[in-house]
Amino acid sequence: WAPRQRDRPVASMLPEEGAPVRDCWAVAFGDAHSADSRVVAAGYDNGDVKLLDLVAGKLRFETNVSNGVCGVEFDRNDIEMNKLVLTTLESRYRLYDMRTHHPVQGYSFLSQEAHQST
Repeated sequence: WAPRQRDRPVASMLPEEGAPVRDCWAVAFGDAHSADSRVVAAGYDNGDVKLLDLVAGKLRFETNVSNGVCGVEFDRNDIEMNKLVLTTLESRYRLYDMRTHHPVQGYSFLSQEAHQST
């Protein structure tokens, strides 16, 4: 919601018609260094991660990390996208380099287990 637009949401992100509805567990805003750039990263209970471009109104990137996403955070939201970290169930995290994008494989990342117990 935006204070200048109180009666309706700035963006509405709904699944496609007939697609299952998942619970969103984590949200982060980033890439807010200018008025022409805004994204929101969302992590879901089934491991889906979606990067939504709020200016263009479209999905920029999506993947699945195999476990429910408990946390999503950009390194800083007032600069161009640099890093995005996801924390998941089963004590894992994934660190994405948002400056390195392959058209087929997506963003480069490091995935690691945080510790041995859950």
